[in-house]
Amino acid sequence: MKLTGHLSFLAALIGCVALLPGQPPAGRGAGGGRGRGPVSNYWAVKTRAGVYIPPNKPLTRLADLKAKHPGQTNWSEIVVKDPEDVAEYNSAAPGTKYQRRLHPDTGTFMVIVDGELHFDIEGQPPIVATRGSLVNILRTTPFSYEAGGDKPALWVEINPLNYQTVYPAEGPPPPAPPGAEVVKVSFGRAPSAYAAPNIPHWNLFEAAKAGPPGGYRSIQDHLFANPIWGYADPKDPANPNRDSPAGGGRGGRGGAAAGPFNPNSVFGHMHPGPAEWWIVQSGQVTGRFENTGEFTGSEGDILYAAPMTWHQMGFKGPGLSCRLALGAYDFINMNNTGGQ
Repeated sequence: MKLTGHLSFLAALIGCVALLPGQPPAGRGAGGGRGRGPVSNYWAVKTRAGVYIPPNKPLTRLADLKAKHPGQTNWSEIVVKDPEDVAEYNSAAPGTKYQRRLHPDTGTFMVIVDGELHFDIEGQPPIVATRGSLVNILRTTPFSYEAGGDKPALWVEINPLNYQTVYPAEGPPPPAPPGAEVVKVSFGRAPSAYAAPNIPHWNLFEAAKAGPPGGYRSIQDHLFANPIWGYADPKDPANPNRDSPAGGGRGGRGGAAAGPFNPNSVFGHMHPGPAEWWIVQSGQVTGRFENTGEFTGSEGDILYAAPMTWHQMGFKGPGLSCRLALGAYDFINMNNTGGQ
């Protein structure tokens, strides 16, 4: 399929819904669900696919990040940085403390890959986040956290690009970065309130014990997170819902596509604006990316589809698989039509 013609701004905007902070999209509750109405065809301008600007790449392996820091328990690496979001992979030894802070204009989102992080978030009971946990912190909300347990904590912190951090003046001032100074400021602050589908804490493995439904875990300004989980084979012996008509996880988004793959073909769907990317929370996940190739990520790895790239995702292998879909917005999947 070759996409040509002029972009109609009207067509591009059809189906888009403006969101207030913390407000779920129309037609969705806490459990998600597309609810977008009948499918129609549109023209869209498409630039070259598979263009990756470092540090972004199709597959970032956790094993490679660890190999860059031999013998170290405390390290950080920026793994995603695009015009919308920045994501930093972190490791910290038990007992490492992160002083109280808040982001005055934006939220922040944490994905715990291994170990423990203990969170103290204003207005919330204490949170012990472990492997499979998502921690969603709203804008203007003070929080602190500490690595716990008996092994290094591993987590990914995701923020909108150019986010800012301030620290309550009751505590010590942070160190000043090169070329800057730390000053004392004041401003009024109203407590942030969680509204569906945003919740402070969710754990994949606890949720999987009960099986479907899934659902969105963050729809904030430039912070969207949707755990897509299930089994490549719905009859997998590990699936507690293998005998139910619905199967397990997110149903039709299960097994990886079969057969040889031509990365120069047209397949799957695309997003004509920002990139979409995924953290593998469990099992294995495959990603087929236009002009790029086919990649398989394991738990803790990151898959990234560059903007304007046809892509197709799937689960692979036995057991529970989960890809945490991330990006700046709740994207519309624009599917290829197989022709002009």
